[in-house]
This record gives sequence, structure tokens and C-alpha cells, in this order.
Amino acid sequence: MKQKRILLFFSLFFCVLLIMIGKIKMIYSHRQDFPSLILKHPDIIILKKGEQYQEPGFVATDQKIGDLTTKVKSSGSVNENKTGTYKIVYEVENQFHHKTTATRYVKVEQEEKYTYKKEYDKIDNQKKGWWSGNEKNHTIPLGGEKAEVLKKYDAYFRGQNKKIIYLTFDEGSDDTYLEEIVNVLDNNKVKATFFLCRKYILNHKKLINHLIQKGHSIGNHTANHKKMPLLANSFNFQEYIKEIKRTEDAFYQVTGKQMEKIYREPAGEWSFRSLQIMKDLGYRTYFWSASYMDFQNDVSKEYALQEMLKLYHNGAIYLLHPKNKGNYEALDDFIKIMKQKGYHFDLVKNIS
Repeated sequence: MKQKRILLFFSLFFCVLLIMIGKIKMIYSHRQDFPSLILKHPDIIILKKGEQYQEPGFVATDQKIGDLTTKVKSSGSVNENKTGTYKIVYEVENQFHHKTTATRYVKVEQEEKYTYKKEYDKIDNQKKGWWSGNEKNHTIPLGGEKAEVLKKYDAYFRGQNKKIIYLTFDEGSDDTYLEEIVNVLDNNKVKATFFLCRKYILNHKKLINHLIQKGHSIGNHTANHKKMPLLANSFNFQEYIKEIKRTEDAFYQVTGKQMEKIYREPAGEWSFRSLQIMKDLGYRTYFWSASYMDFQNDVSKEYALQEMLKLYHNGAIYLLHPKNKGNYEALDDFIKIMKQKGYHFDLVKNIS
């Protein structure tokens, strides 16, 4: 009798277990029946009044029937000539009549006008290329009179005489090892500064937010990597402003946060007038005191590490390009060696 009860108990137990497993499978299968709908680029877009809205696109897929992108329907419109926030709703339905929706907001703003100051004409606008001296005996490049003049414009090319290194990376294209570099930095608990252009920010939402979350800094490197001194005049001033403000807008679209007021001139091409304009916009400009010809694609890890180790000094601001695989491969060794020498790493915004 007792054995029968035990067998009955286990029979009921397994029946209940099978029923539960079946329900879980049904729920999972039901969930799997819903298509995926992903919006390309940010789901918040900022336009200036009069600027044409261009649909960034989307991707829709279903695990059972594949690509559904052509089946996506959208509702809502944008009036580019009227300020306000517009909503566009996207919807896709699969063969089981299961629907997935996504929403994008488009904010049309009045273009803020900045006035070109007459006193700018009195400031030297001769285009110069940056070169810090690249001392290779680990002494601090003094910069001579230039160092004192730069302070007037809130511009810096090195930090204080302390065992601190500032890693900075300039990026303007998608052909890059930036994600791998970030992994190396995070694994070594090192913070760095990234000067980025508008397109890169818009195309790498996940990475940009990861950088912010981990405490790295993202600086303005203009929208289109233009030669800014050529725009620093009364005729092209609004174009100059757009190069800066459009990058700020892109950063806000991707992160929901205001961009830090840190800046680097594209290609290191600058003028005193450009520095003054950036100061008036609330920015501090950062050059560098340690760099090498790292924009060649065939630089090896060994050569990159060799060159980086030649250039360190107290307060060094390193300019590195993530496009270079050698920089990425050498970075972990460089960080560990410099830590062994008693150096630590910081963000350029903390230079005083």
C-alpha cells in the first residue's frame, strides 16, 4: 500500500512537472514569435529649423521567416520648418500577426545665431600646425613663450610636473580599433580622453554610452574634421559654429547628456583666433606633448611600444590614433610599464 502511494506521488509529480515544462515552452515559443525591430542611429534626432529630415533607417527580422525590413510601416511626419518635437512610430507584423513597434522622436530647434565679434579681426588667424618638440630624454617640453600665451586662450599641451600621463585618442572614421582599446583601458582601470567627430558618435551609440559609464571623457573634434582657422572669419563664422554645435547635438542625441567643453583642433591645425572663439564658446583646447607618426597603417606593436616609451615625461599628453593596430596591441604593455615606473593616468580635463 505504501509503495503504491509513493508511485502515485511520483507519477503526479512528473505529470505536474511535464505540464509546467510545456507551459514554459509555450511561453518561450510565444515570445520567440514576435519580430525584432531595431532603429538605426539614435532614436532621438535633433534638426535645426529648415534642415531636411532624412530617415536613418531600421532593421526588422523574424527568427522563423528572416528579414522583415520591407514590411515595416511608419506613421507620423516631421515639419522641418516648424519648431517642436515630432513622433514617428514604426510597426512590423509577422505571419502570426504578432506586432512589434518602435518610436523615434525628432526635435526641430531654432538655429541659434552667434555673432562674429569685431575684435576677432585683431587676433592672428594664420593657420599653424602643432608640434610640441617631442622631447625624447623624458624631460618636460617647456614650449617657451608659446606655453604662457596658450594659457590666455585656455589651451594646454601638457600637464603639471607630476608623474601623470594623459592618454588621448583622435578618431574620425569607422575604420578603427577603438573598441579593443577601450577594453584594454577598462581592464587596466585607466581613464582616457577621446576626441570624436559627429559621425562616429552617431554610429556608435553603445560604445559612447559605455565610455561615459566607465568615466572616460569625450571631447569635441568638430562635425566634419575641417580646418577650423579657414572658417574663423566673418564670412564663414556660422559654418564654424555648426562644426561645433552639430557635434554637441549628436552627443546629446546618443547619450541624453551635455557634451563636456573639451576640444581638439582637427589635424592639430590652429590659430590664435580659433582658440579665442573656442574659449568664448566655453571650451578648453588640448594639444599634446607626446606623439609619433602613428597614422601609418603598417606600424607594428613592437615599433609602437618603442616610440611610446621614448616620449614619456611628467604631465605628458599623448596623442594616439585608434586606427593604428600597433597602438592597440602595444597599449596594455605600455600602461603596465608606466605603472611600474610610478606613473598613473588621468583625464586632460583635470589639468589645472
